[in-house]
Amino acid sequence: MHARPSTATLEPAPAAGDASASLTARVLGFIAAPSAAGFDALALDAHRHQYAANPPYRRFVDRLGVTPAHWTEIPAVPATAFRDSVLACGPAARIYESSGTTQGTERRARHHLVDVAVYRAAALAGFARAVLPAGSRRPFIAAAPERTTHPSSSLGEMLSWLRETYASGGPPSFLGAGGPDLAGLARALDALDERPILLVAVTSALLRLVDHGRREQRRWTLPPGSLVVDTGGCKGYDEDLARAAVLERYQEGLGVEPASVVNEYGMTELCSQLYARGADSHRAPPWLRTLVCDPATGREQPLGEPGVLRHVDLANVHSVVAVQTEDVGRAVDGGIEVLGRAGDAPPRGCSLLVRP
Repeated sequence: MHARPSTATLEPAPAAGDASASLTARVLGFIAAPSAAGFDALALDAHRHQYAANPPYRRFVDRLGVTPAHWTEIPAVPATAFRDSVLACGPAARIYESSGTTQGTERRARHHLVDVAVYRAAALAGFARAVLPAGSRRPFIAAAPERTTHPSSSLGEMLSWLRETYASGGPPSFLGAGGPDLAGLARALDALDERPILLVAVTSALLRLVDHGRREQRRWTLPPGSLVVDTGGCKGYDEDLARAAVLERYQEGLGVEPASVVNEYGMTELCSQLYARGADSHRAPPWLRTLVCDPATGREQPLGEPGVLRHVDLANVHSVVAVQTEDVGRAVDGGIEVLGRAGDAPPRGCSLLVRP
Protein backbone atom coordinates (compact mmCIF):
# COMPACT_ATOMS: atom_id res chain seq x y z
CA MET A 1 0.00 0.00 0.00
CA HIS A 2 1.02 3.60 -0.49
CA ALA A 3 0.49 6.80 1.46
CA ARG A 4 -2.59 8.65 0.25
CA PRO A 5 -1.65 11.64 -1.94
CA SER A 6 -2.73 15.13 -0.96
CA THR A 7 -5.91 16.39 -2.56
CA ALA A 8 -3.82 18.86 -4.59
CA THR A 9 -2.37 15.99 -6.65
CA LEU A 10 -5.75 14.53 -7.62
CA GLU A 11 -7.29 15.15 -11.04
CA PRO A 12 -10.70 16.86 -11.13
CA ALA A 13 -13.41 14.23 -10.76
CA PRO A 14 -16.25 13.89 -13.24
CA ALA A 15 -19.75 14.82 -12.11
CA ALA A 16 -20.87 12.42 -9.41
CA GLY A 17 -23.93 11.22 -11.29
CA ASP A 18 -21.98 10.60 -14.51
CA ALA A 19 -19.22 8.75 -12.66
CA SER A 20 -21.71 6.58 -10.81
CA ALA A 21 -23.68 5.70 -13.95
CA SER A 22 -20.50 4.88 -15.86
CA LEU A 23 -19.21 2.67 -13.06
CA THR A 24 -22.56 0.89 -12.77
CA ALA A 25 -22.52 0.18 -16.50
CA ARG A 26 -18.98 -1.19 -16.29
CA VAL A 27 -19.85 -3.51 -13.40
CA LEU A 28 -22.97 -4.77 -15.19
CA GLY A 29 -20.86 -5.32 -18.29
CA PHE A 30 -18.29 -7.27 -16.29
CA ILE A 31 -21.00 -9.48 -14.75
CA ALA A 32 -22.37 -10.20 -18.22
CA ALA A 33 -18.93 -10.86 -19.76
CA PRO A 34 -16.24 -11.31 -17.05
CA SER A 35 -12.57 -10.74 -17.79
CA ALA A 36 -9.96 -11.81 -15.28
CA ALA A 37 -7.65 -9.05 -16.48
CA GLY A 38 -10.25 -6.38 -15.80
CA PHE A 39 -11.06 -7.20 -12.18
CA ASP A 40 -8.22 -5.24 -10.55
CA ALA A 41 -8.83 -1.97 -12.38
CA LEU A 42 -12.58 -2.12 -11.83
CA ALA A 43 -12.19 -2.92 -8.12
CA LEU A 44 -9.79 0.00 -7.67
CA ASP A 45 -12.11 2.35 -9.56
CA ALA A 46 -15.01 1.24 -7.36
CA HIS A 47 -12.87 1.90 -4.30
CA ARG A 48 -12.05 5.41 -5.50
CA HIS A 49 -15.74 6.07 -6.14
CA GLN A 50 -16.59 4.87 -2.65
CA TYR A 51 -13.83 6.96 -1.10
CA ALA A 52 -15.31 10.04 -2.77
CA ALA A 53 -19.02 9.32 -2.26
CA ASN A 54 -19.28 7.25 0.94
CA PRO A 55 -18.33 9.51 3.90
CA PRO A 56 -18.11 6.82 6.63
CA TYR A 57 -15.90 4.72 4.38
CA ARG A 58 -13.73 7.71 3.54
CA ARG A 59 -13.16 8.38 7.25
CA PHE A 60 -12.28 4.71 7.73
CA VAL A 61 -9.75 4.77 4.89
CA ASP A 62 -8.26 8.06 6.07
CA ARG A 63 -7.62 6.61 9.51
CA LEU A 64 -5.61 3.87 7.81
CA GLY A 65 -3.75 6.45 5.71
CA VAL A 66 -3.29 4.25 2.66
CA THR A 67 -4.09 4.16 -1.04
CA PRO A 68 -4.37 0.65 -2.53
CA ALA A 69 -2.36 -0.17 -5.64
CA HIS A 70 -3.93 -3.63 -6.08
CA TRP A 71 -7.35 -5.09 -5.35
CA THR A 72 -5.93 -7.15 -2.47
CA GLU A 73 -4.95 -3.90 -0.73
CA ILE A 74 -8.40 -2.28 -0.75
CA PRO A 75 -9.27 -1.46 2.88
CA ALA A 76 -11.99 -3.86 4.01
CA VAL A 77 -14.59 -2.69 6.50
CA PRO A 78 -15.62 -5.19 9.18
CA ALA A 79 -19.01 -6.71 8.43
CA THR A 80 -20.09 -5.39 11.85
CA ALA A 81 -19.79 -1.84 10.48
CA PHE A 82 -23.03 -2.41 8.55
CA ARG A 83 -24.77 -2.50 11.93
CA ASP A 84 -23.51 0.92 12.95
CA SER A 85 -23.07 3.02 9.78
CA VAL A 86 -24.88 3.82 6.56
CA LEU A 87 -22.30 2.61 4.04
CA ALA A 88 -23.72 3.90 0.77
CA CYS A 89 -22.70 6.17 -2.09
CA GLY A 90 -26.09 7.85 -2.34
CA PRO A 91 -29.74 7.54 -1.35
CA ALA A 92 -30.85 3.91 -0.99
CA ALA A 93 -33.38 2.39 -3.34
CA ARG A 94 -33.68 -0.58 -0.97
CA ILE A 95 -32.40 -1.35 2.53
CA TYR A 96 -31.82 -5.02 3.30
CA GLU A 97 -31.54 -6.22 6.87
CA SER A 98 -29.87 -9.34 8.17
CA SER A 99 -31.91 -11.73 10.27
CA GLY A 100 -29.94 -10.59 13.31
CA THR A 101 -27.90 -12.53 15.78
CA THR A 102 -28.60 -14.29 19.03
CA GLN A 103 -27.94 -10.88 20.61
CA GLY A 104 -31.20 -9.60 19.17
CA THR A 105 -32.69 -7.96 16.09
CA GLU A 106 -31.35 -4.54 17.10
CA ARG A 107 -27.92 -5.83 16.06
CA ARG A 108 -29.00 -6.40 12.48
CA ALA A 109 -26.74 -5.42 9.63
CA ARG A 110 -28.29 -3.05 7.11
CA HIS A 111 -27.11 -2.88 3.51
CA HIS A 112 -28.24 0.29 1.73
CA LEU A 113 -28.46 -0.44 -2.00
CA VAL A 114 -28.39 2.53 -4.34
CA ASP A 115 -29.09 0.39 -7.44
CA VAL A 116 -30.91 -2.92 -6.99
CA ALA A 117 -30.30 -3.79 -10.65
CA VAL A 118 -26.67 -4.61 -9.90
CA TYR A 119 -27.65 -6.99 -7.09
CA ARG A 120 -30.24 -8.65 -9.32
CA ALA A 121 -27.76 -9.10 -12.16
CA ALA A 122 -25.11 -10.58 -9.86
CA ALA A 123 -27.54 -12.89 -8.06
CA LEU A 124 -29.10 -14.32 -11.21
CA ALA A 125 -25.85 -14.60 -13.15
CA GLY A 126 -24.11 -16.31 -10.21
CA PHE A 127 -26.96 -18.81 -9.84
CA ALA A 128 -26.97 -19.53 -13.58
CA ARG A 129 -23.21 -20.19 -13.56
CA ALA A 130 -23.21 -22.44 -10.50
CA VAL A 131 -26.60 -24.12 -10.30
CA LEU A 132 -28.97 -24.03 -13.24
CA PRO A 133 -28.81 -22.20 -16.61
CA ALA A 134 -31.28 -19.38 -17.00
CA GLY A 135 -34.45 -20.42 -18.78
CA SER A 136 -34.51 -23.93 -17.27
CA ARG A 137 -38.06 -23.91 -15.98
CA ARG A 138 -39.23 -26.47 -13.45
CA PRO A 139 -41.56 -26.77 -10.44
CA PHE A 140 -40.26 -24.61 -7.61
CA ILE A 141 -40.59 -25.53 -3.95
CA ALA A 142 -39.18 -23.21 -1.30
CA ALA A 143 -38.68 -23.20 2.45
CA ALA A 144 -36.71 -19.97 2.63
CA PRO A 145 -37.51 -16.26 2.92
CA GLU A 146 -39.34 -14.62 0.03
CA ARG A 147 -40.11 -11.00 -0.66
CA THR A 148 -43.75 -11.32 0.43
CA THR A 149 -42.99 -12.76 3.87
CA HIS A 150 -39.57 -11.21 4.55
CA PRO A 151 -39.52 -7.91 2.62
CA SER A 152 -36.29 -6.66 4.21
CA SER A 153 -34.35 -9.87 3.50
CA SER A 154 -31.81 -9.79 0.68
CA LEU A 155 -32.14 -13.58 0.45
CA GLY A 156 -35.92 -13.16 0.18
CA GLU A 157 -35.45 -10.72 -2.68
CA MET A 158 -33.09 -13.11 -4.45
CA LEU A 159 -35.43 -16.06 -3.97
CA SER A 160 -38.26 -14.09 -5.53
CA TRP A 161 -36.06 -13.32 -8.54
CA LEU A 162 -35.19 -17.01 -8.81
CA ARG A 163 -38.87 -17.94 -8.73
CA GLU A 164 -39.61 -15.43 -11.50
CA THR A 165 -36.72 -16.80 -13.58
CA TYR A 166 -36.96 -20.55 -13.03
CA ALA A 167 -40.38 -21.54 -11.70
CA SER A 168 -42.91 -23.32 -13.88
CA GLY A 169 -45.27 -23.39 -10.93
CA GLY A 170 -45.24 -24.20 -7.26
CA PRO A 171 -46.73 -23.04 -3.97
CA PRO A 172 -45.56 -20.02 -1.93
CA SER A 173 -42.63 -20.59 0.38
CA PHE A 174 -43.18 -22.87 3.33
CA LEU A 175 -41.07 -20.58 5.51
CA GLY A 176 -43.35 -17.86 6.79
CA ALA A 177 -42.87 -15.13 9.34
CA GLY A 178 -43.66 -17.64 12.09
CA GLY A 179 -41.20 -20.31 10.96
CA PRO A 180 -41.32 -23.36 8.66
CA ASP A 181 -44.55 -25.15 7.77
CA LEU A 182 -43.16 -28.69 7.88
CA ALA A 183 -46.51 -30.37 7.38
CA GLY A 184 -47.24 -28.24 4.31
CA LEU A 185 -43.79 -28.89 2.87
CA ALA A 186 -44.25 -32.61 3.45
CA ARG A 187 -47.57 -32.56 1.59
CA ALA A 188 -45.98 -30.71 -1.32
CA LEU A 189 -43.30 -33.39 -1.60
CA ASP A 190 -45.95 -36.10 -1.34
CA ALA A 191 -47.69 -34.60 -4.37
CA LEU A 192 -44.67 -34.55 -6.69
CA ASP A 193 -44.86 -36.20 -10.08
CA GLU A 194 -41.88 -37.29 -12.18
CA ARG A 195 -40.81 -33.79 -13.21
CA PRO A 196 -37.50 -32.69 -11.68
CA ILE A 197 -37.92 -29.88 -9.20
CA LEU A 198 -35.86 -27.06 -7.74
CA LEU A 199 -36.05 -27.19 -3.94
CA VAL A 200 -34.60 -24.04 -2.35
CA ALA A 201 -34.51 -23.98 1.43
CA VAL A 202 -32.82 -22.84 4.57
CA THR A 203 -30.60 -25.71 5.73
CA SER A 204 -32.15 -25.95 9.17
CA ALA A 205 -35.66 -26.12 7.66
CA LEU A 206 -34.66 -29.16 5.57
CA LEU A 207 -33.02 -30.81 8.57
CA ARG A 208 -36.21 -30.26 10.57
CA LEU A 209 -38.20 -31.75 7.69
CA VAL A 210 -36.02 -34.88 7.80
CA ASP A 211 -36.58 -35.05 11.58
CA HIS A 212 -40.31 -34.64 10.97
CA GLY A 213 -40.21 -37.52 8.49
CA ARG A 214 -38.42 -39.73 11.02
CA ARG A 215 -41.10 -39.06 13.63
CA GLU A 216 -43.86 -39.76 11.12
CA GLN A 217 -41.96 -42.75 9.66
CA ARG A 218 -41.90 -41.06 6.28
CA ARG A 219 -39.22 -40.32 3.72
CA TRP A 220 -39.29 -38.84 0.26
CA THR A 221 -37.46 -39.45 -3.00
CA LEU A 222 -37.13 -36.39 -5.17
CA PRO A 223 -37.67 -36.99 -8.90
CA PRO A 224 -34.53 -37.76 -10.92
CA GLY A 225 -32.76 -34.60 -12.06
CA SER A 226 -34.02 -32.55 -9.12
CA LEU A 227 -31.74 -30.03 -7.44
CA VAL A 228 -31.65 -28.96 -3.82
CA VAL A 229 -30.19 -25.54 -2.98
CA ASP A 230 -29.71 -24.91 0.72
CA THR A 231 -28.27 -22.00 2.65
CA GLY A 232 -27.60 -20.81 6.17
CA GLY A 233 -25.88 -23.77 7.75
CA CYS A 234 -27.06 -25.32 11.00
CA LYS A 235 -27.70 -22.04 12.82
CA GLY A 236 -31.03 -22.39 14.58
CA TYR A 237 -30.92 -26.20 14.48
CA ASP A 238 -30.41 -28.43 17.51
CA GLU A 239 -27.08 -29.81 16.27
CA ASP A 240 -24.05 -28.26 14.63
CA LEU A 241 -23.47 -30.81 11.87
CA ALA A 242 -20.53 -31.10 9.52
CA ARG A 243 -21.46 -30.68 5.87
CA ALA A 244 -20.98 -34.39 5.19
CA ALA A 245 -23.51 -35.22 7.90
CA VAL A 246 -26.02 -32.73 6.45
CA LEU A 247 -25.70 -34.36 3.03
CA GLU A 248 -26.19 -37.79 4.60
CA ARG A 249 -29.43 -36.69 6.21
CA TYR A 250 -30.69 -35.22 2.95
CA GLN A 251 -29.91 -38.51 1.21
CA GLU A 252 -31.67 -40.46 3.94
CA GLY A 253 -34.79 -38.30 4.17
CA LEU A 254 -35.15 -36.85 0.66
CA GLY A 255 -33.49 -39.49 -1.50
CA VAL A 256 -31.19 -36.93 -3.10
CA GLU A 257 -27.55 -37.65 -3.93
CA PRO A 258 -24.90 -35.19 -2.64
CA ALA A 259 -23.98 -34.21 -6.22
CA SER A 260 -27.52 -32.84 -6.62
CA VAL A 261 -27.24 -30.59 -3.56
CA VAL A 262 -25.79 -27.08 -3.90
CA ASN A 263 -24.98 -24.93 -0.89
CA GLU A 264 -25.23 -21.16 -1.18
CA TYR A 265 -22.95 -18.95 0.92
CA GLY A 266 -24.09 -15.37 1.07
CA MET A 267 -24.55 -12.51 3.48
CA THR A 268 -26.61 -9.33 3.68
CA GLU A 269 -23.43 -7.27 3.34
CA LEU A 270 -22.63 -8.77 -0.09
CA CYS A 271 -24.50 -8.64 -3.39
CA SER A 272 -22.83 -11.82 -4.71
CA GLN A 273 -22.81 -15.43 -3.53
CA LEU A 274 -20.49 -18.43 -3.49
CA TYR A 275 -21.78 -21.94 -4.24
CA ALA A 276 -20.57 -25.45 -3.39
CA ARG A 277 -21.92 -28.61 -5.02
CA GLY A 278 -22.01 -31.69 -2.81
CA ALA A 279 -18.94 -31.86 -0.59
CA ASP A 280 -16.87 -29.58 -2.86
CA SER A 281 -15.48 -26.22 -1.75
CA HIS A 282 -17.36 -22.98 -2.39
CA ARG A 283 -16.63 -21.26 -5.69
CA ALA A 284 -17.08 -17.55 -6.32
CA PRO A 285 -18.24 -15.96 -9.58
CA PRO A 286 -15.59 -13.94 -11.44
CA TRP A 287 -16.81 -10.62 -10.00
CA LEU A 288 -16.24 -11.78 -6.39
CA ARG A 289 -12.84 -12.70 -4.95
CA THR A 290 -12.11 -13.97 -1.47
CA LEU A 291 -8.95 -13.69 0.60
CA VAL A 292 -8.22 -15.90 3.61
CA CYS A 293 -6.49 -13.64 6.12
CA ASP A 294 -4.56 -14.05 9.35
CA PRO A 295 -6.86 -12.52 11.99
CA ALA A 296 -3.89 -11.03 13.85
CA THR A 297 -1.97 -9.46 10.96
CA GLY A 298 -4.58 -9.13 8.20
CA ARG A 299 -2.16 -10.70 5.74
CA GLU A 300 -3.24 -13.39 3.29
CA GLN A 301 -2.74 -16.93 4.58
CA PRO A 302 -0.85 -19.62 2.64
CA LEU A 303 -2.93 -22.09 0.66
CA GLY A 304 -4.69 -24.51 2.99
CA GLU A 305 -4.13 -22.48 6.17
CA PRO A 306 -7.30 -21.33 7.98
CA GLY A 307 -8.11 -17.67 8.48
CA VAL A 308 -10.96 -15.18 8.39
CA LEU A 309 -12.63 -14.51 5.04
CA ARG A 310 -12.36 -11.15 3.29
CA HIS A 311 -14.55 -10.65 0.24
CA VAL A 312 -14.06 -8.16 -2.58
CA ASP A 313 -17.36 -7.93 -4.44
CA LEU A 314 -17.68 -5.73 -7.52
CA ALA A 315 -21.47 -5.89 -7.19
CA ASN A 316 -21.09 -3.87 -3.98
CA VAL A 317 -20.14 -0.99 -6.26
CA HIS A 318 -22.30 1.57 -4.43
CA SER A 319 -21.61 0.51 -0.84
CA VAL A 320 -18.23 -1.05 0.04
CA VAL A 321 -16.52 -3.55 -2.25
CA ALA A 322 -14.20 -5.01 0.43
CA VAL A 323 -15.82 -6.63 3.48
CA GLN A 324 -13.99 -8.37 6.32
CA THR A 325 -16.16 -11.12 7.78
CA GLU A 326 -16.11 -13.13 10.98
CA ASP A 327 -16.33 -16.35 8.97
CA VAL A 328 -13.42 -18.79 9.03
CA GLY A 329 -12.25 -20.75 6.01
CA ARG A 330 -9.27 -21.82 3.95
CA ALA A 331 -8.36 -21.72 0.30
CA VAL A 332 -8.36 -25.19 -1.33
CA ASP A 333 -8.32 -26.35 -4.95
CA GLY A 334 -9.39 -23.04 -6.43
CA GLY A 335 -12.24 -22.61 -3.95
CA ILE A 336 -12.96 -21.75 -0.33
CA GLU A 337 -13.74 -24.31 2.34
CA VAL A 338 -15.96 -22.54 4.86
CA LEU A 339 -15.16 -23.82 8.35
CA GLY A 340 -17.58 -21.81 10.50
CA ARG A 341 -17.57 -18.68 12.59
CA ALA A 342 -14.71 -17.15 14.54
CA GLY A 343 -14.76 -18.32 18.15
CA ASP A 344 -15.92 -15.01 19.61
CA ALA A 345 -18.43 -14.19 16.86
CA PRO A 346 -22.16 -14.53 17.60
CA PRO A 347 -24.24 -16.90 15.41
CA ARG A 348 -26.14 -15.10 12.69
CA GLY A 349 -27.82 -15.77 9.39
CA CYS A 350 -31.05 -16.80 7.74
CA SER A 351 -31.31 -20.12 9.58
CA LEU A 352 -31.98 -18.16 12.78
CA LEU A 353 -35.37 -17.46 11.22
CA VAL A 354 -36.43 -21.04 11.92
CA ARG A 355 -35.34 -21.25 15.55
CA PRO A 356 -38.16 -22.59 17.74
